Amino acid sequence: MNTTETTTQQALNRYNRLFDNGQYTAIAVMLAADLRTSRDSERTADAINLVTDTALALCQHPHYELAWLKLATFCGQNAVTIPTIDAIYTYLLLFQQVKDTRADDFEGTAKALLKAYETTDTMRASVSCANGVHGWRGRMAYDLLAAADYLVQAAVQLLIHGNLSYIREKLQSGLRRITGALYEGIRESDTPAMFNFKATYFPDEHDRR
Repeated sequence: MNTTETTTQQALNRYNRLFDNGQYTAIAVMLAADLRTSRDSERTADAINLVTDTALALCQHPHYELAWLKLATFCGQNAVTIPTIDAIYTYLLLFQQVKDTRADDFEGTAKALLKAYETTDTMRASVSCANGVHGWRGRMAYDLLAAADYLVQAAVQLLIHGNLSYIREKLQSGLRRITGALYEGIRESDTPAMFNFKATYFPDEHDRR
């Protein structure tokens, strides 16, 4: 038996030893409710398989290193509720070993994505409403809200390990909106110095460790 086969078998042994059928079954029921489907549906099966893959990864199975990220992304994009995420996290802690933070990263990522996706429609509605407000304050608010939308999109892509070029594009769009907002404050307000941030330093490659 080679090293990979040995590691795989050790991971399977650890998983089987720590497996809790009660928690596993409860999570499947909760996922089915959140996904508005049956316990035996394909969607529920796909979700619970991601939970299993993540548990195996925490047992050091070599084939599922980023399973936690796939699971977190699934939960965020499919509106899996906080109680279900908490139940999954508690279950994954059965398998997480010392200095391994992937269960913790799953919890934080899943919840952050869930809340970010929940704000998307509200944020864009706010941008649309602010666009109709007259005067420099309205224009500045519009640019800032639009910037927030772009920055949230960039944050979501960072959390799901998205394409770096796409993340840069969203950051650039957000910064342009912030710049536009500052121009409104400097050009139109009675206290332009309040909106002067020219001393702000943006890090570059020279700041890399």
